[in-house]
Amino acid sequence: MQVFTDISSPLSLKRPVITIGTFDGVHLGHKAIMAELIKQAGITGGDAVVVTFDPHPRIALGQQVYLLNTRAEKRRIFEDTGITNLVEIPFTAEFSKLPAEDFIQFLVNLIKPEMIIIGYDHGFGHNRSGNIELFFKLGEKYGYRVARVDEQVAGNSRVNSTTIRWLLQEGDVEKAALLLGYYYEVTGEVVRGNQIGKLIGYPTANLFVDDPNKLIPAMGVYASTVRVRGMVKPGMTNIGMRPTINAHKLTIETNIFDFDEDIYYEPITVKLIRRIRNEKKFASLDILKKQLLQDKDTTLKILNDPELNIRMAE
Repeated sequence: MQVFTDISSPLSLKRPVITIGTFDGVHLGHKAIMAELIKQAGITGGDAVVVTFDPHPRIALGQQVYLLNTRAEKRRIFEDTGITNLVEIPFTAEFSKLPAEDFIQFLVNLIKPEMIIIGYDHGFGHNRSGNIELFFKLGEKYGYRVARVDEQVAGNSRVNSTTIRWLLQEGDVEKAALLLGYYYEVTGEVVRGNQIGKLIGYPTANLFVDDPNKLIPAMGVYASTVRVRGMVKPGMTNIGMRPTINAHKLTIETNIFDFDEDIYYEPITVKLIRRIRNEKKFASLDILKKQLLQDKDTTLKILNDPELNIRMAE
């Protein structure tokens, strides 16, 4: 995938078919747009182009937002979806003041789109004053065609990033996966912990996530899969404060089954498959150890369930 971050001059693209958005989560609604984008680019023989923003507009404006994807995760999902050209527009407070029609003119000057594929509720320009009707209205003036993609529904829920964030904050990673089209993942570097897990026979990989805006799901114990050194291994992940040892800092720690290698300061990716239980304080490490044995048994039953979408978990 070709990534463009320099927007100081017009880009050299062939009969571009484009879509525009923040695409946080790159969920099933976004993928419906991209499927249409790739289809139309194939019909015209043009380049399929996703136009997005970095950083997220709300972050650039000093607002708090917890992101479903880091920049690296989003790029990878775009590429896996089949996108061959990605334009990342540097978003600033000054750029946010661009009126909606001026934003369209900016896109025309930068990319010269032959066709624009857009979601039904897309807003753009200063205070999101532009909408899909404006794209249609100005199409003849600027020489592009427009196609609209309707709202997507999965599992009787509307597919949107806000709903997915809420589900993850509630710990419902299964329902979130239905809307995302993949299990939610957290990638980070393995750092040293206090070695308590190793002491009781359940060594954990402690994850450091360097993006402070990455959404971390609700505290609790999760059945998970772990991508480590090119392998996908089963595991169980605890997100929480480790109350049994009186820790006071949120941690993400994963016991990787059938794995005993030194991976300190290496990256791993944890996919959260199902939340097993709340985090709780145990009276002793021995009681905690017995609970972890039960958690492991529960996790293996979940991960060995033939109904589990293994492709999504890899």
